Amino acid sequence: MEGKAFQKLFSPIKIGNKKLKSRIVMTPVQVNFSTDGMSNERYEDFFGLRARSGAGLIMVEPVMIDKTSAVRCLSLYEDSFVPRLARLVETLHSNGALAGIQINHLGRQGDLIRSKEDPPLVAPSPLPWAPNAEVPKELSREEIEALIEKFAEAARRVQEAGFDLVEIHGAHGYLVSQFLSPLSNIRTDQFGGDSRGRAKFAVEIIKRVREKVGHDLLVSCRINGADNIPGGLVLEDAKAVAPLLVEAGLDLISISAGVNGSYPTIVPGYETPPACYVPLAEGVKSVVDVPVLGGGCIGNLSLAEEVLAAEKVDLIGMTRALIADPEMIQKTLRGELEDIRKCIQCNTCIEKSMFGSLVCLVNPEAGREVEFKYIPAVDPKSVVVVGGGLAGLEAARVAASRGHHVRLYEESDELGGQWRLAATPPHKEKFNDLIHYLAKQVQKLGVDVRLGKTVTAAHVARQNPDVAVVATGGVPSVPTLPGMEQEKVIMAHNVLRRYGPIGKKVLIVGGGGLGLETANFLQYKGKEVTVVEMLKRVGKDMGATVRWSLLHRLRERGIRIFTSTKVDEMSREGIVVTKNGTKETWEGFDTIVLATGIKSRNEIVDEIKGKVKEVYVIGDAAEPRRGVDAMQEGAEVARKI
Repeated sequence: MEGKAFQKLFSPIKIGNKKLKSRIVMTPVQVNFSTDGMSNERYEDFFGLRARSGAGLIMVEPVMIDKTSAVRCLSLYEDSFVPRLARLVETLHSNGALAGIQINHLGRQGDLIRSKEDPPLVAPSPLPWAPNAEVPKELSREEIEALIEKFAEAARRVQEAGFDLVEIHGAHGYLVSQFLSPLSNIRTDQFGGDSRGRAKFAVEIIKRVREKVGHDLLVSCRINGADNIPGGLVLEDAKAVAPLLVEAGLDLISISAGVNGSYPTIVPGYETPPACYVPLAEGVKSVVDVPVLGGGCIGNLSLAEEVLAAEKVDLIGMTRALIADPEMIQKTLRGELEDIRKCIQCNTCIEKSMFGSLVCLVNPEAGREVEFKYIPAVDPKSVVVVGGGLAGLEAARVAASRGHHVRLYEESDELGGQWRLAATPPHKEKFNDLIHYLAKQVQKLGVDVRLGKTVTAAHVARQNPDVAVVATGGVPSVPTLPGMEQEKVIMAHNVLRRYGPIGKKVLIVGGGGLGLETANFLQYKGKEVTVVEMLKRVGKDMGATVRWSLLHRLRERGIRIFTSTKVDEMSREGIVVTKNGTKETWEGFDTIVLATGIKSRNEIVDEIKGKVKEVYVIGDAAEPRRGVDAMQEGAEVARKI
């Protein structure tokens, strides 16, 4: 596909005294690769690779302007952080992109990572972000002035490090955003009240930053077009605030949405439509005279070009698409669309970075660029992979790309394993993109794929391979309960495979991810669904943002969920349960769906050992977990061979 198909996307744009070679921007993403607040080689490898993508501007991780014990993220509260950040800037520039960085203060949302050694939790008003969250201290006028100076000093350090742009984080419910929102700012002084008053903190930061850095450094601010929470900032508020910020000295304004506890969430999940922030950005663009950036689930160049051609925004944020495949832009221009690892909006990246460092489900190499560098096999081996789910496919792909001779067996007539079930519930169709990518790659790499073949240890031994990779997945874990023999009892896996009739009124036993996704699937088919879970909390095996979004949708549509409820018996007269210690009998269910988890399927392993030199067990065959674990293990094992 020729570049001329994307004339708007690759037309340079002048912002202040800088020129971007394209309208694509990798917006700030929390990767948390640090151990001491400093940048390091992992940052340089990760962002350097994406700087080669063809994007005009790479925004690295948000940095903290105040001291914090959360050393996993970058910091800029003192000059000692500058030299290492300067190396990161050099990496970005040498790879062809302008370099930007976002400066931030968490405000009341800092209770999620705050320790006793950190400064007190502060906010514009003494309001917690959630009912059970810590109540922050209301900032005094003197403290506000001190924070304005800290933002400005951080911007000075950004300039000293050689960045082209500094962005003030005024979105997502952090401190500047808290001042802007009527939900979190109920002050009655000059920093509260109407839109102008609530914008004063941000305005004063921008003015002070300009005094420090002049006009050589571009200054941007990212704000919410909507908080997506009752009582929060809405588009009309953003349109009132944006011109004030531009007047204070902005070169660019970036539009996002959401705060902690909002729906939709800050990072849009798989249920979110493409270009979800573009209408908000378009609204803000109508009232300002500087370039406006918008995006939200824009995963391909065609959609980006369409949005730009319609003049809805001036720049496109395409962050997760570049995490999933840093070569996505060049592959598109070469017409290699089937070779693109597409972001599936699973939110694994944000879920992992919340309590560790960034991991991408579809791209195990993200954040491990050097560790996972392809090294051709010195001595190519014959490799048998048993199982064609995610783990087996990724292992086969990587092993074959390194030059090994790979044969893959899958007992069903299609590849994908249980990931196909994960792609079945509403809005999750794009999960199939990962199967399509892996299947196409193993085909192009010459992997000998045998479908519809149940493999025994004897069969593997006859192949006389050097290596056997067992990726046979798992099978449903079936509880032992009276009444299991009834025809109306069916496993959740079979529901998602569309096996057998399902009645109108359904009880789902098990409130993990499988049970909740099955409930979502059945409710869309018009069923009346009740979910029971013996633990105090449902969805414990799910990521926080995905769980929050799914539960919001389920409850909004009237699905009943009971926790601390154990099913004791499924008689023909009714379902006997113990709910919070009290026995009850529930009647009237037409179908009972068991979503009680899975167990490893790995019987072949012991039989193979001793017959094959190297044996590896990966994915659910080793231990039932999530898709990201299957992909990571497939990638790791194939690099050991």
